[in-house]
Amino acid sequence: MNNNNINFRVHRTKAGTICELVCAATMLLSIVLSFVLSFNDKHVAEAMITQALSLGTGVLLTLVLAYRPETFNIPDDSPAELFVATVNFLRATAVLMSLLSLGITLGAACSFHPLPVLIGFGIAMAVVLFIYIVKQLRYSPKKKKKKQ
Repeated sequence: MNNNNINFRVHRTKAGTICELVCAATMLLSIVLSFVLSFNDKHVAEAMITQALSLGTGVLLTLVLAYRPETFNIPDDSPAELFVATVNFLRATAVLMSLLSLGITLGAACSFHPLPVLIGFGIAMAVVLFIYIVKQLRYSPKKKKKKQ
């Protein structure tokens, strides 16, 4: 189960670039709105700036991991589709985290409770995770039974 023998590279694609631009735009908007909130309410602004920077760090790390498939715990005999599914899962997770940050910040700016945003994120993340698990089960190498 060591991926040192895997020669799988993730190249820049149009879909990856669009994903990164969407993440960058939503995180930048979230951070800017958090700083704008700091002029109105200091207590809310500190929490919003902290969550925006924390989720921004998580988004950045998730996008970097999408380009490092050797860090995944995938068996050596797995097909390339499993690596592609993992990269797509990480990119979808990054987009969802950036949208979560923007939703929480907009909720604080408009003074509504963040619970609907959190529920929406949880449902979307559960759907993405379910799709990834189905793909992982489909593409995982099958174990051969030993003859006795």
